[in-house]
Amino acid sequence: MGDDYIKIQIEIAQRKIEIVIKKEWERFYREAEKRINDSVQAFAKRFNYTDHQDLISKILVDYTVTLIDTEERLNEYEEDLIPKMENMKQLADQLDID
Repeated sequence: MGDDYIKIQIEIAQRKIEIVIKKEWERFYREAEKRINDSVQAFAKRFNYTDHQDLISKILVDYTVTLIDTEERLNEYEEDLIPKMENMKQLADQLDID
């Protein structure tokens, strides 16, 4: 483990997990831990389940759907943004010529 990496312990649905991560990503892992555990509690109130695996599976599907939606919206934004950036570059090039 290099100087850029650390070992941390997080707890997801009452299960402790040790992982080696990049130091600068620790805050992301801590936030993910919080969000997942918040989701476990929320899903546990809404759904019947026999074990935590059921809840984790539902959360995983929910997060993946959200990620797919976000990716698609970003792709649409990028497709719209690229022509605008090309137009701005052309205008900037014209200003450089004059």
